[in-house]
Amino acid sequence: MEPEEVARQILDEAEGLEEIFEELNANSMAGETPDFDDHFKYLEGKYKYELQYQPMKSYGPGRPPLLRMYAIKLQPNTYLITGGGIKLADTIQHSPGLKDHVLQNIDRVRSYLKENGIIDSEDLKEDI
Repeated sequence: MEPEEVARQILDEAEGLEEIFEELNANSMAGETPDFDDHFKYLEGKYKYELQYQPMKSYGPGRPPLLRMYAIKLQPNTYLITGGGIKLADTIQHSPGLKDHVLQNIDRVRSYLKENGIIDSEDLKEDI
């Protein structure tokens, strides 16, 4: 793709992802699906068997999607966004800058949550 096409797709995906998140939030609040748990996928690799503070990923609506959001799942339908990125390679392993940045952010946030005993959204509200 040409740089202008990539830029346009990323902007479109960002707008689309915002709309998706608004819909998922409304559905989550109403107990309907699809909700955030349907949207976010497990982040494989070094976190594969983590049961607490599970790292998750979200894709933009493009085909193929370029925009990624990364989050930590605190409880059902409750995610703490740790960052995002633009994935231009076929896998994150082929995007060392993105991979390193994403993993560092996730590790930092997971450490903070553990150190401060934050295990659900109520703990997070008290910490803010």
